[in-house]
Amino acid sequence: MNKNIDKGLFHFCRLLVRIFTPRYNVIRKDKPVLPSVYIVHHQNLWGPIISFGWLDVPARIWVLSVFFSFRECFRQYYDYTFTKRYGVPKFLAGIIVAPLALIVSGIIRAIKAIPVFRGSRKIVDTFKMSMSALEENHNLIICPDIDYTDKSSNVGEIYQGFLHLEKKYREKTGKHVAFVPLRIDMDKHCIIVGDAVYFSDEDSFRNDRTNVYNRLKSHMGASN
Repeated sequence: MNKNIDKGLFHFCRLLVRIFTPRYNVIRKDKPVLPSVYIVHHQNLWGPIISFGWLDVPARIWVLSVFFSFRECFRQYYDYTFTKRYGVPKFLAGIIVAPLALIVSGIIRAIKAIPVFRGSRKIVDTFKMSMSALEENHNLIICPDIDYTDKSSNVGEIYQGFLHLEKKYREKTGKHVAFVPLRIDMDKHCIIVGDAVYFSDEDSFRNDRTNVYNRLKSHMGASN
C-alpha cells in the first residue's frame, strides 16, 4: 500500500479516537525525545486507545498478533472474550464477533501496529519491526501488563521482555533508547508523561534491567 495512504489512514484512525473519546490533555515537563518507547498501563484497552489517540506525538502500538488476522481475531473474540469472559451465548457471540473482528483487524493494520508474537519464536519479528520503526524515528507504545483486563489505575506485574529493545538499539546505534512512562488520569482527563528512563553507561544490561523496570513501573503507578 502506498506510504501516503498508510499515513493518511493512521491519522484518520487517531482522529476517530478523538471523536469518540473525551479530550485528554498531555502534561509533560520536557520536549518529546524522538524516538521514544512509551510504556502505559493497559487498563482493559483504555491505556492503548487513549495514548494512541491523544498523546501529543504519533506512535505505533504493540498489539497481539491474533488481532491482525480476521480469522484469528474472530477465534479470540468467539472462543474467549465474548463467550468465556463475558458469558455471551455462542449463537449471539457469532453474530457480534464477525463484523467486530473484521473492523478490528482492519484498523489494527491501518494504524501500522506492530504484531507481538508472545510465546512464539516469531517474537524476533516483533523486535525487528520495532527496530525498523525506531530507526525511522517512529515512537512506540507498549502495554506490558500481565493482567491486561485489570481496569484499576494501580499497575500490577508487567512483562520485562520489551526492555531488550535497549540491547538491540544500543548495538545498532550506539545510543540508549528512551523508555517513557505514561500515566492516564481518567478523572482529570489527562496523560501524564514521566521522565525518560535510560539504561546506564556504567552498568551492564543484565544488572541495570531491574532498576529500569522498577523506575518505569513506579512512574506508571497512580498518584492517588
